[in-house]
Amino acid sequence: MYIFAILLFSTFAFLEVFNKEIVEKNKVVFAFVCYSFLIFHDGFRWETGTDWDAYTSQFNVIRSLDIGDSPFEPGFALLFGMVKMLTDNYSVYLIIHAILFYSAFFYAIFKIANYPFVTLVIFYMIIVPYMGMNRQFLSMAIYAIALVFLIDGKKWAFVGTMFLALLFHRTAILTIPIVLLTLNIDKKYIIIGLCICFLISLSGFLNNISLAASMLLGSDEQADKKLDFYMNEDRDVSMIATILSLGKKLIWLSLILFFEPLIDNKDQKYYILRNIYALSIMMYILFNGTALQIIVSRGLLYYNLAEMFMIPYVLTIFYQNYGKMLIMCVLVAYCFVNIFKGFSNYGENSDYFTPYKGLFINTDYVRQNTD
Repeated sequence: MYIFAILLFSTFAFLEVFNKEIVEKNKVVFAFVCYSFLIFHDGFRWETGTDWDAYTSQFNVIRSLDIGDSPFEPGFALLFGMVKMLTDNYSVYLIIHAILFYSAFFYAIFKIANYPFVTLVIFYMIIVPYMGMNRQFLSMAIYAIALVFLIDGKKWAFVGTMFLALLFHRTAILTIPIVLLTLNIDKKYIIIGLCICFLISLSGFLNNISLAASMLLGSDEQADKKLDFYMNEDRDVSMIATILSLGKKLIWLSLILFFEPLIDNKDQKYYILRNIYALSIMMYILFNGTALQIIVSRGLLYYNLAEMFMIPYVLTIFYQNYGKMLIMCVLVAYCFVNIFKGFSNYGENSDYFTPYKGLFINTDYVRQNTD
């Protein structure tokens, strides 16, 4: 399923880069095909994704719309309860959830992205290893709409919308600083910031901080297990691991910063997205491998979404056809690697995602761990 998804989105992405006229003529049809596939992908899954038991067990016991008794945030509890009042079929909830999530993101992608179908490939890469984090996904959907407000210069609308997102997941509060990233920051300051973060990471200072992680987590999907792991395991900061992680995260930002004079259409949107993307990497360098690793796993999802808008700018640096062909091939390989690397982060013996199991696919497979 995952390989098919990347190949499907990549087909439209290659057409967009090398035969844009066909895509422009059939954009609505192509977008609908991708949208429908993703609704099927998420809406008709079964025992696939993180924390399956946590949500299905709660769905089964709901008997009223009393959100005060729910372990979830009030916005999500209300949506969850309303669906349960209509039906006992959990798949109906999954379909509604998928429609809400992907509708918001398709709106944002086709509103913001210079290459929407290239962006879709990267979007899928980012979100699929987190499939099942239902509350945060809805919060991220609201963030996608808020990002459109911010790019349109509506800062207060962005802030207000993100406070609405708090009704679905508390990590939404981490996006508020994004409102300060609307300036055209000189790239030399970005490079200096990256170096400072790198030095702080090597010092191991953040390994001694645990309060922020516990405040962020509360009782969340796999949170207790992860918090115990991150707080009790002794971690030495490995220079080699840090450098490898830094290199992986910087591959696209380096191209953007080094060849920035060659990039087309550097408007206000470009600088906002570039700043968000750069900050996501700085935060990754700071918190990766520390006691606050959970911030990388959960909090940075909002910031990491800037990657799907920024990578297409790299295409404008290279000539048609060989240069762009090379970048597109590298991008597809990059997506494959990151998706399956994301799956492996749950542990060698975990099978939350592989194989994909749905109502019509791999129905006889017995999942080893679903909680």
